[in-house]
Parts: sequence; structure tokens; C-alpha cells
Amino acid sequence: MDDLATPLSGTCAFRLMPSDTLADAPSTAAVAPLGGGVSLAYTWTHPLDGEQRGGLVVGAPDEQGRVEAAWFDTWHQQPGLMILLGREEEDRVELAATYAEEWGWTIALDLTDDHAAMTMCNVVPASALEQLPPDAPPVEAGPYDVMVARWERNG
Repeated sequence: MDDLATPLSGTCAFRLMPSDTLADAPSTAAVAPLGGGVSLAYTWTHPLDGEQRGGLVVGAPDEQGRVEAAWFDTWHQQPGLMILLGREEEDRVELAATYAEEWGWTIALDLTDDHAAMTMCNVVPASALEQLPPDAPPVEAGPYDVMVARWERNG
């Protein structure tokens, strides 16, 4: 993106469980260069808990394109930061981390001159399926989209 400080607006869809429907709501974002990396600040709306805010700081890539990032979100990730590792290739950053021993979280970020997109996935471990009650909706091990945000340049 040539002008990363330009505000962006769009939508962010959210769901808690893979069997839930993604609930789309208005969202904003601001992307800025940061020492060879990038920062993203965003807003989104939880269907029951209202407006939420988050931020992602991605460091500069090394010679192999590897990056480190810190993420915070008022609904998903607080009070501390989640540290994610990943790769940057052209306008795309793919990040991953583990939480609660074997659960996973991924964030894919796409940045171009006119838009940004972010997809967050929760990664369900196979061991979690063994703990589901018999009447639970069907869940598969692996990733599922939790948040899907798309923003366009304002004006």
C-alpha cells in the first residue's frame, strides 16, 4: 500500500462456533507502516457485546520472509498480547499461534493500495472433539473462520 495511513471502512463478519452463521457488521481499520513492518488498528461489532477494538503489529520480515506479530483484541485476546509467527509474501501475511496447550489461532492479512482484508481462524484440536457432549452440533478438527473483515479506502 502506498498510503498506509489512509482510513479504511467496510465490514467484519463474526461467529463463535463453526456451526454458527457469520454475522456481518460495519467495521473500520487504519493501516500504517511501522519500521519495515505494519500496524493495523480495527473496530468490529460483536452481535451481543457491541463494539470491539483490536490491533495487530507485524514486524519487518527477515531474509526468508518470516515475521513475528503481536495481537490484541478487546473480545478475543485480552488482557495480554498473543505473539504469532508467520510469513510475509508480497501483499499477504499469514500468522499462527497456539493457545490453551493445543488450540490454534491463525490470522491472514492482505494489504493492497485500495483495500485490506483479514481472516481469523480458530483451530480446533482433535482432542477437543472427544470432550463434546453427545448432543453437540457436529464439529470437525481443524481451522474454521471466526472473523472475516474486508475494508476499502475511504473517499
